[in-house]
Amino acid sequence: MTAEKLAMRYEMGLEHDRRYDTALATFCAQVTRPGIRAPALREFMRREIPPDQPDIVTVLFIEAAARLLGQKWVDDDCDFIDVTIGTARLQEIIRLLSFEFRSRRSHAWTPFIVITTPMGEQHTLAQHILGLLFDTMGWTSQVLEGKEPRGAEMRSAFKRADMICIGWSNHRLKKEFEDIVTTVRSLTPGSRTPIVVGGVAALDSIDFLVSLGIDCVCDSVYSAARILEKFHELEAIGQQAQASGQKIMANADRPDWLIR
Repeated sequence: MTAEKLAMRYEMGLEHDRRYDTALATFCAQVTRPGIRAPALREFMRREIPPDQPDIVTVLFIEAAARLLGQKWVDDDCDFIDVTIGTARLQEIIRLLSFEFRSRRSHAWTPFIVITTPMGEQHTLAQHILGLLFDTMGWTSQVLEGKEPRGAEMRSAFKRADMICIGWSNHRLKKEFEDIVTTVRSLTPGSRTPIVVGGVAALDSIDFLVSLGIDCVCDSVYSAARILEKFHELEAIGQQAQASGQKIMANADRPDWLIR
């Protein structure tokens, strides 16, 4: 029951947790302040987030700050320069935290996740936050943005990927999004690599995504991580069943428990 309540709290977003109201407001003000450095912001987070909290709370603190910064932009409480500075600072903090979290990673095998966006996508902060969230889980991930899906780098990453996550927020990039999915499916026709999609455009295009065979649509980085974690668990169950000689009903080369 405790785990379930924690999961609900994380999925809602840390900005809805009243304990962090003051800390998030102060952090958002600091992240756009000229001259402040990423290490100082990281130290602020250490002071404001209780030490008994898991690493995921640090990641969700950044996610909440990014959403609050976006809301300030919508409400005309900040200008384009503030958003640009704030986003760049958050990217710096993400790099610091990624190095910190990856240094604790064990050398055991972990799933490899490719996180990408359609060519021309400008809103990519969420993809880097998701990659940081995978770092807290001990998973391996690679963020590839603005790349030609049929290029050598992307094709190599898609072939090695256990799962793929695509962020899509610009409706005008529908064709570019479809190119990614087509490329993935052409490279992995038998394995049916799970594809999870998020972003404003994705949430407005459910029928289109279903027609492409997208496995799941998510509305936050936390829900994306949870969904991919479930895919990983179900894949492990399937492999155990096959090793023991049990039969799994399949539909179009996918086990029945891999549902949209």
